[in-house]
Amino acid sequence: MSRQVTLAHALTVSAIALAFSVSAQASASRTFVSTSGSDANTASNCSASANCRSFGAALSVTNSGGEVVVLTSGGYGPASITQPVVISAIGIDASISVTTAGNGITVSAGATAAVTLNGLNLHGEATGTNGINVTSVGFLRLYNVLIENFTVNGVNFNTNGKLAIYGSNINDNTNDGLLIQNASASAYVHNTSFDNNGNGVEVSAGAATVADSDAHYNQTNAFLADGGTLTLFNDRAIFNASALTTSAAAASKLYFGNCLISNNTTSYNVGAGSTLAGTNPGTSMIAPNQATNGTLSTAINLQ
Repeated sequence: MSRQVTLAHALTVSAIALAFSVSAQASASRTFVSTSGSDANTASNCSASANCRSFGAALSVTNSGGEVVVLTSGGYGPASITQPVVISAIGIDASISVTTAGNGITVSAGATAAVTLNGLNLHGEATGTNGINVTSVGFLRLYNVLIENFTVNGVNFNTNGKLAIYGSNINDNTNDGLLIQNASASAYVHNTSFDNNGNGVEVSAGAATVADSDAHYNQTNAFLADGGTLTLFNDRAIFNASALTTSAAAASKLYFGNCLISNNTTSYNVGAGSTLAGTNPGTSMIAPNQATNGTLSTAINLQ
């Protein structure tokens, strides 16, 4: 075999090896981040023994549908999610602090993508824009998440996907704790608190159901249907400016059952042409000596 042939063969083998190496960097089903990690460890797929430092680095080498695991408490910086993925921070204090205008987490993962965030703390520092800004997702699930002190919304959901929030705290955000604003969006919230936001939960389009949750000390409204449909069951609205509000539009609908409405400046505001209705027989308590504005719609008969 000539020297030229041998050299060509060696170069081909090297090229194939390099291709496999590059491919391997983007083929990890599970990656890891820690405060002692290095983003140079993407060369090792952010492995359990060679962690990366940031979510961005780990996401770049995580398979579609894979998982990023947070190993140690600390700050990890804002992240952009463009693929189906799970980010897990269980039993530790994994935080994202936003110190300039921008979002804590941006989700633009695609119309069929499933994204799950578990155990993250997002701090807006009175500077960050939205805690979680969602522009494209199939199903976003939030478990045990803290989102606080953003200048716009805690969760800004502006896509036709699905949202589920469980066991979370969404507080001190200037506009809304949670804003649903797509006509084809649907959201379910369970065991979550909305404290000291502009509005606790606002549905300007689409539909949301909130169950076993609380809204306290919100500056404008605890629960607001502003062009969409909002259903409340076994919720508490206490010490808000207004507990329940519908804007003046036929599409604004708010239904409530088995709720406690107490110590608000105004119990409810009913916009002209909207629907704000409890149940028959009544299962909610609206405490006395709270102002009201408008007339509740015909109660829904329980079957």
